[in-house]
Amino acid sequence: MKITGFFHGVLYKNQIVLRAADPKDLQLIYKLFNGKKSREERSKSEILLKCDIDAQFQHRSYKQLNSVWKLITVIFESMEGRKPTESERYDLYLDLLEEYADKTPSRFRKDTLRAVHISESNTVAAARFIDGLLYHLATQCELNYDLQADVRKVLYEWEIWRGKQEHDFKDDMTVSEWRERAVYSEASGLGGSVDCHHIVSRGAAPQFADCAWNVLALTREEHEFFHAHGWNAFFDKYPHLRGKVERAFEKAGHLPIPQWTTPENVQVENLAELALRG
Repeated sequence: MKITGFFHGVLYKNQIVLRAADPKDLQLIYKLFNGKKSREERSKSEILLKCDIDAQFQHRSYKQLNSVWKLITVIFESMEGRKPTESERYDLYLDLLEEYADKTPSRFRKDTLRAVHISESNTVAAARFIDGLLYHLATQCELNYDLQADVRKVLYEWEIWRGKQEHDFKDDMTVSEWRERAVYSEASGLGGSVDCHHIVSRGAAPQFADCAWNVLALTREEHEFFHAHGWNAFFDKYPHLRGKVERAFEKAGHLPIPQWTTPENVQVENLAELALRG
């Protein structure tokens, strides 16, 4: 079982102590450690955790091609219950291109359109294809916990990359057009019914109320959390969306992001001490 999320971390008395930023991840953490304990009791030996701790949240160069293959692999595993061969993965890639990739006229038959392969796509076309794969995963696939973790990792990296772009492929959409594809939360990756949350409020900038670049897809719980705690606490749980939010405030005229929050009155050192005591 794998868990992908954001954690507060501290090196304390030569011990690494982590605290989940999103309390919803605790249920998965409990399942992981209960399973670990059960396996250790059966094997009579300690099972080490394989961890990837990344303080940068994103590598210097976001590789769209790598993300495409990761998502296609997850789609195949959700369908077949096993990892694909290279041939099977490529065949599925071709099928998904027909569904979600941009189309261009054939060089030999001008009245026929062919799918644009990811290797020949520009960054905007590649982003549209990745969005199509995420849409497919949210609407067509049943994912176990490990596959959900794989998708969340790609989603986090992808949203960070999008927040750094001067032009996003959804910039020219209206909110109504955006709603047709909004089937998963940009904060957690959870699929299903999502709310439309305006980044720059309609009261502060009503002229941008119908711009897709000014909205986030959030679950009702995530939406309510924001309105209860504000941007600081929201970024604490979902730091991958900071770039998109800052970009929206900049596009709206360099408006400042409101800085209100309800801080937790618990010091990290105190949490670490409690954790080390067992």
